Amino acid sequence: MSNLSGFMRMVGGSATLSGDPTGLDAPAPAAAAPSALFASAPAAAFTSRTASTEPAPFEPVLFEPATWPDGLRAIADLIQASRFPMFLAIGRELRLFYNDAYSDLLGDKHPAAHGAPYASVRPELWDRMRPYFHEVLAGESAQLQHALMEFERNGKRERRFFCVSLSPVRHAGQVAGVYCVLTETTSDVLSDYRHAFHQKLDEALDGLYDAAHIMRATSAMTGQTLGVARVGYGEIDAPGHTISIDCDWTSGGMASLAGCSHPFDAFGPAIMAKLRQGRSVRIDDVDGDERSAPHAAAYDAIGVRALVMVPIIEEGRLCAVFYLHEPMARHWTEQEVALAEDVARHTREVARRSRVEENLRDESRILETVNRAGRALASTLDLDTLAQSITDAGTELSGARFGAFFCHAGGRGDPRRDPLHAATHAQMRLHALSGASREQFEQLGPATTDLLRPLIEGGAPVRSDDITLDPHHAALVADGAPLAQLRVRSYLMVPVVSQSGKVLGGLFLGHPASAMFTERTERIVAGLAAQAALAMDNAHLYDIAQTSALERDALLQSERLARVQAERLSHTKDEFLAMLAHELRNPLAPISSSASLLSLQFANEPRICQTSSIISRQVKHMSRLIDDLLDVSRVTRGLVKLKLATVDFRDVVSGALDQTRPLVLEKSHHVTVQLPDTPVYVRGDQTRLVQSVANIVGNAAKYTPKAGTLALRLVCGDGRMMLEVRDNGSGMPPELVPNVFDLFTQGARTLARSQGGLGLGLTLVKRLIDLHDGEVTAHSDGVGCGSTFTLCLPCVGARGDNHDDEAPPSGADPVRAVLGRQLRVLIVDDNTDAADSLATLLQVQGHATAVEYDAVSALRRARSEHPDVMLIDIGLPDIDGYQLASSLRALPEMAATVPVAVTGYGQAKDRERALEAGFVHHLVKPVDMTALVRILESSAALAAQAEAAATSVASAASA
Repeated sequence: MSNLSGFMRMVGGSATLSGDPTGLDAPAPAAAAPSALFASAPAAAFTSRTASTEPAPFEPVLFEPATWPDGLRAIADLIQASRFPMFLAIGRELRLFYNDAYSDLLGDKHPAAHGAPYASVRPELWDRMRPYFHEVLAGESAQLQHALMEFERNGKRERRFFCVSLSPVRHAGQVAGVYCVLTETTSDVLSDYRHAFHQKLDEALDGLYDAAHIMRATSAMTGQTLGVARVGYGEIDAPGHTISIDCDWTSGGMASLAGCSHPFDAFGPAIMAKLRQGRSVRIDDVDGDERSAPHAAAYDAIGVRALVMVPIIEEGRLCAVFYLHEPMARHWTEQEVALAEDVARHTREVARRSRVEENLRDESRILETVNRAGRALASTLDLDTLAQSITDAGTELSGARFGAFFCHAGGRGDPRRDPLHAATHAQMRLHALSGASREQFEQLGPATTDLLRPLIEGGAPVRSDDITLDPHHAALVADGAPLAQLRVRSYLMVPVVSQSGKVLGGLFLGHPASAMFTERTERIVAGLAAQAALAMDNAHLYDIAQTSALERDALLQSERLARVQAERLSHTKDEFLAMLAHELRNPLAPISSSASLLSLQFANEPRICQTSSIISRQVKHMSRLIDDLLDVSRVTRGLVKLKLATVDFRDVVSGALDQTRPLVLEKSHHVTVQLPDTPVYVRGDQTRLVQSVANIVGNAAKYTPKAGTLALRLVCGDGRMMLEVRDNGSGMPPELVPNVFDLFTQGARTLARSQGGLGLGLTLVKRLIDLHDGEVTAHSDGVGCGSTFTLCLPCVGARGDNHDDEAPPSGADPVRAVLGRQLRVLIVDDNTDAADSLATLLQVQGHATAVEYDAVSALRRARSEHPDVMLIDIGLPDIDGYQLASSLRALPEMAATVPVAVTGYGQAKDRERALEAGFVHHLVKPVDMTALVRILESSAALAAQAEAAATSVASAASA
């Protein structure tokens, strides 16, 4: 029989070698006892038929297959010729005979493994393979599909998947060994694993919103799937010097690195450079890799011998690393590295979305709390209720563990009337609490005076990340001290100061953890404190009015009606902002008039002129802040109606430069402007477009040091125009650029806040440009590298006949006529400072002025004196300015009088209402003297023309 025929009979559970001419079936001289290895196999595997006929186990000379019987020699020839890994484990000790393909799996164990027992060659696999070998030695075939084999090769641990076929090899009617064929399926299995892993990962991450939970879940799944000892994420700081681990996952074979930080470059500059390029790093053996070997000490410090690192790049910067760690050398497959890269990429997107959603939820929560607090503040005039509302809202907004509101000791009422009567010291007393009990605060005594001094003095907010590190307050946090009992470690204090500068009280917010309060938290709570100050001012006024009710019944009734009206209007944020603007503009009016008066009367006094100039600039700055605040509110609510026309954007740029010229000149900036030679037409509201460009240019001028450079470039192409405003100023950090157009967003400030502003200008630009179907973007290469703002709008055809285009005003140059007498001006305003200062200023300019502080007196004087111009405040004590204007229009003798509204209400609806009531002009406090002068000149011209006409008629009649 041929070798192949003998092989077919020798391999297989039912094969028999009887009748084989090779003589392999000849009886052995004596039965041989099973070896120690065979003794552990099932008894059925070695049961002999009779002691006298059982052949002895075959013991071949492994390195001399030529000496084997034909059947075994055929198997040996087949094994050596095959490209699949194959081996024979024969004899009492299952010694190995294998081919070249299997020697590749043995690595440095070849050629010593030839003839060695399988158990000693593969000790790491023997415990798993022993049952299958026993089954085959019992005469049954065995097969493993996609079995995971973890073994060592060349000193490295490897994980591979194989399909394994195990068959018995018979000699002389007895199982003489095991024939094994292996087919590697690692690539297929890992591909399937990769697909299944992604599905399982999606299911695991579904419903997770916290970034830390997402990282922890993905690390655990990756480690368990790939059989890795430690998996985690390391965050890289902005400069790229330090890697920090918040949490990781371990199988128990390695220590956790959570809470540790390490120098990033300590692990090898070449490796770090590759990561910064966005390329993954795979190291099978730290000591054997030329990139890591010189830095083996750093890896030893964290117990790592083999690793995979996947970089996570955001906005062009290496911000994190996803890592797999092994304590021993390990061969990483391409599929394992690809799976790690998939996990990192997938987790980064999920975490990014999670952070965005978390920020949105946080913003929504803050807005909801602010609105709720605003409604609460506007809906009550009781100081106890106000104090509790302020404290609850401040605690919730800041995330504090507890909050306390302290009132000025000189405030309303007897401390014994307060529900919380524990006094902290002589000047401030506890008024409301949130998140803590009164008993916890009863121990606060004079020792806290220094701590609460900013609240006493009404200074800037104070924020401490860790009070235990402040030697000035050591007594407060010592064992048994008041703040130690409250477990205060970080705190935020925000004074509540009225518009008049009086300290009303303050918020103290505390937390047992360090660094719990940020600059953003400080700004939010400061905004709440500003609302609280206004509400408390209103409450104080109401309290005073209630106290004097019996003495002034008539005045009290008017006050009550006014308060009911004010409370109704303050139910919405918009009306609250309008009232706030009015109250802020009223004191600005006399300040502005007084400053102008000083500059006129003391024109030859440099210091007085300089002081007047400073006051005027600051008044204008305050007015711009108020206008921006109201504009943002109206744009946000969609109340702005654009007056669309076809506009040459070159005129928009010129108008914006005119508006910002004072600031540019003040800072000595050099401005370059590149405009096309041909018109650049867009469809838009020219006033709003000029406002938008002026805000961008003003922002650039504000954040550029003196003698800086501003460059404006307007280009047009592909149906769109682009205006680029570039400066060489302070620039922006990368984290600020995406949020620069958000409400109240500002760059880094010094404590002096020398730049000023509320962070509204760029928000207003974004909203207005969005209304024009355009877009505005910001870019900066970093702090100190300047900034570039780009505004894009769709272009339209040449200017045509547009029905909604505003026609140029006729008579743009009014006839200037000289009046033969002084212009009679009557000023009506219940704000005596504003009325008197404006009257004095107009007198210096040569006009005859008179002042009335209520509408009835003003109407009486107007009927008797017939003034040429009346400057009327809207908010008069008896009847409002609208009614007064209507009454004047109804009198024939007042037909020549020009009524002008001078008011703190400056919204579009206020202007429209004024014109409907009969006013000819509408000016917002503080009055723009240039605009007022134009109105007076125009009125003088009209009066001169009227008098000339009357004289002509009289002359003709006499003739």
